Amino acid sequence: MSRILIVDDEPDMRLAVRNVLKLRGYDIYEAGDGPTALEMAKADRPDLVLLDMRLPGMDGIEVLEGLKKIDDTLPVVMITGYGHIQSAVDVMKLGASEYLQKPFENAQLVETVKKFAHGTTVAPRRSYAVAPSERPEQPVFQPAPRPAAAPYRRESRPRGRSALAAIALAVLLSGAALYRYINVSHEAYYREYPGVAANISAMVWREDNLIAGDWLARAVYVYAREGENLKLADTFQLEKTHISGLAAAGDTLYVADSWRKLIEARSIAPGLPLLKVFPMPGKVSALFYDGEYLWTCDSDGNAVLRRPDAELTPSVSFRLPEKPDQIFRDGKYLWTAVSATGLLYRHLLDDSLTLDGVFALKTLRAGYPLSAFAWKDGRLWLARDGLSVITEAGRGELVAQ
Repeated sequence: MSRILIVDDEPDMRLAVRNVLKLRGYDIYEAGDGPTALEMAKADRPDLVLLDMRLPGMDGIEVLEGLKKIDDTLPVVMITGYGHIQSAVDVMKLGASEYLQKPFENAQLVETVKKFAHGTTVAPRRSYAVAPSERPEQPVFQPAPRPAAAPYRRESRPRGRSALAAIALAVLLSGAALYRYINVSHEAYYREYPGVAANISAMVWREDNLIAGDWLARAVYVYAREGENLKLADTFQLEKTHISGLAAAGDTLYVADSWRKLIEARSIAPGLPLLKVFPMPGKVSALFYDGEYLWTCDSDGNAVLRRPDAELTPSVSFRLPEKPDQIFRDGKYLWTAVSATGLLYRHLLDDSLTLDGVFALKTLRAGYPLSAFAWKDGRLWLARDGLSVITEAGRGELVAQ
């Protein structure tokens, strides 16, 4: 019989969960605070812990860290009220197996418990389709009208030169109109690719392939563009790795595991063979390789530029106040994102990474927090946790705050 520890400071909530699970034959015991939960877990190891995020004194994140020190294989399901959780990805980085958001149905609770209390961990499958009314309106763009032809007037200079000048002017004007058309279209572009993994915690482009890390399935997926879709080209299972960041440097894929406080270097080859493991001083939540340095960022906002050598030697460090869990550097800026708020931050590439702008996303997906992003060819690529969709958008998707 599976033993389940319920940790919640509300007696009514513990009673409700206990009654549902006891009817299914589970052995239940309870704790109303963090210290008590940790003592009970040490004395009598449970098969599963249902842990509320908000607890007096010692909060759920601290309790989760304590439980993982006792037994890092112990499944922990976080329970949270709407808006209290930063995001599933944030909690995953600390080692949680999954989360339930209040209010949840009894069936949801039972289904989740079955996945972990009986030793099976099946990634949730959520279908998603965008209704026509939910799709962002795409403006219809028209090329700028050509200027009306000037009335004919005889000139004393040769007609050939005049004709050449007129052609050059027409080409210049049509070129400017075409540039305006392409530029505006590029800014307002929006497209969604369904059918991808639902729990993407990091993604990076390598040539024409999108490499995505799934934190729940503990897998790396490689997608290739095929017509109007992203086609799954390859899957690599990383059973012991909790993927919180990805970076591609030549033929090496760097994989951050914030739970175990390390970075793995893997060869981009069949099976993603492990080359080396680099212990880190903090929980690395994001990676990016800019062609010269491997940028690492931990959960406290410490961003470090490291040389991609045999030791990942630190070169320069910064402190980012927003404590991002996603980073990306383009030609001019360092972009960071915070899953909790869905905000993106633009920093100048100066001596202090000066904050230059804060942006929200125009298209909102309530209940599906931002979990990964990247830039490619001037387009923004987004993933949202729990949503089997990847979005490709122009800069018009960003709304300055």
